[in-house]
Amino acid sequence: MIELQHIIDSKRELLSRETYSRNPINYSEGMADDQKDRYIQYLAEQNQNLRLTNDAMKLVLEDFMVQMKELKDQVSSMQSKQSDLENRLSEERKLRQSAERKAKAFQERLDFANQERFGDRRQRIHSKAEKSASDRQKEKDDYDGTDDTLRTDSVDNNESRNEPALPKKERDLGNRPDGYKTMGVSGEVVEHPSDLTKVPGRIIERRMVRVFSFRTFLTEECFEMVHYAEPGKKPKWGYFPSEGHPEVVTKFEGTKATPEFLQAIAYEVYVKNVTFGLLHQWLTDMGMTISKNTLRNWLKKGKKYLDELVRVLKSVALEKDSVVNCDETWCKVRKYDRYKKCYIWVLVNKAQKTAIFFYEDGSRGREVLTDFLGDAELKSIMSDGYNAYVFIGDELKSAQFKDTIHQVCMSHANNKFVKAGNQGGEPLAERFSKLLKWFFSKEHIYDEAGLTPEERLRERQSLETKEHLIELRSLLESELSKDSEFRSQYYTEALNYLKKFWKELFAFLDDGDLPIDNNLAERTIRKLTTQRNNSLHYGSDAGAEMAATYHSVIGTVKLHGSSVWNFIGTFFKNIFNGCRDYVNMVPDKITLATGQC
Repeated sequence: MIELQHIIDSKRELLSRETYSRNPINYSEGMADDQKDRYIQYLAEQNQNLRLTNDAMKLVLEDFMVQMKELKDQVSSMQSKQSDLENRLSEERKLRQSAERKAKAFQERLDFANQERFGDRRQRIHSKAEKSASDRQKEKDDYDGTDDTLRTDSVDNNESRNEPALPKKERDLGNRPDGYKTMGVSGEVVEHPSDLTKVPGRIIERRMVRVFSFRTFLTEECFEMVHYAEPGKKPKWGYFPSEGHPEVVTKFEGTKATPEFLQAIAYEVYVKNVTFGLLHQWLTDMGMTISKNTLRNWLKKGKKYLDELVRVLKSVALEKDSVVNCDETWCKVRKYDRYKKCYIWVLVNKAQKTAIFFYEDGSRGREVLTDFLGDAELKSIMSDGYNAYVFIGDELKSAQFKDTIHQVCMSHANNKFVKAGNQGGEPLAERFSKLLKWFFSKEHIYDEAGLTPEERLRERQSLETKEHLIELRSLLESELSKDSEFRSQYYTEALNYLKKFWKELFAFLDDGDLPIDNNLAERTIRKLTTQRNNSLHYGSDAGAEMAATYHSVIGTVKLHGSSVWNFIGTFFKNIFNGCRDYVNMVPDKITLATGQC
């Protein structure tokens, strides 16, 4: 309305300008006096009417302006209320979206739990007979005695029995082996020949029948010690063997056990994962009276010498330019009056076939690994992404380890996409998994071909590899650019994991010596996790340290493909015979040490 008034005033001003230059018109020219009076009276009345009309219009305009102001205030108030409602709606929308994401995550976990409740999806498929049996049982359970609940769907009819038999599939004998392994025992065979003089008749044929026997027994041996004194010397104790008896007292230093007995209990506890309680019960059933603490103390005596061997193995594992894998696992350790969750680490050198377990007061901090590495000049170190981010961090970028390549296991990244596809229901997760599995398939081909590191590096730098790498990166950037509002939690974790550790995951492409995954460390530490599940906890830090020492030796022997039983027995026998050449008592040289001692 104010704008309209302004337009009217502008028009009037223009009109006044147009009529300003005109000569005024005398409308009363030629009129009589009485006509002039009437005309003047008429004009006065018209002027009065126009003034009253103008005043009325002003009043109407004022009322209209007041109403407009009230309406404007109402509109402003409504706009503020609308803004508040929009803010509240936006917050409620965010809360609803957050609740939907949580509900989806809980549903994914529920689906995963239901799937794993009676086994994973790799379980065998039931046969048709088993299915019909289960349906038959359901029919019995549903039947309540009435005709309506009586079902006989699972009962065979005559037609099904008279169906023609399917042609029998011929066996494929193309994969049959050239030969078969027969039973046998390493070492000399104990033969028991027959006394032919006792045969009552003529001998037609003779043959040896093989029988395998296993004898486990405990024997208590007593060696007579003589306290004697030579002329001019102090009295002392000595053992003087009789003919046909041991030349020396076969007691391992600091114990009452022979090296063979120490070998047996070490094998039972740390290879067969027998708890000290069950070991004690086994020995008690065999007639031996001994305490569990005594058995632990005997193993500690053996640990004292194995620690020296582990120091040698550590120096081998941390040689200059070594490629190592590391991992950790948790265990429960009793500390004073409570149990604490502690951690044992493992470091594996594949080239040197060496595995070292170490326990630093149960800590999982960054200083555990860096203190263990010391001043080692490693070429690379492999771990999983969790350890890399939380417990290693930027320590490997410091001046001490600036030349060490830090790798992250690709198997962990692939497993996250597999989980996102199975539990999260993400269709593109399978595509990521296929691209990552392509790199694994290539590594298997390289391993089967026996490529050297130089040849492997050329293959890793091929155009085909770069094309797959570019495709994977493009797919990752494309997925990250999309709205993540309704993205699965597992899929989000997989994408973020791949983006965060991209450089560490594909560091192996720049060097032929580097591995693609951390499966070597995972397999090595699995034995310790199995023992954890059996023994539940360690009684003290000393027990965890002893387990780390024994498993270091066991893991190294297994990497060499040797017998743990034979190695432990040979090592303790060499120690008993006075051999302390630990450099030559490593798994690949212990036979040499046996000859020298």
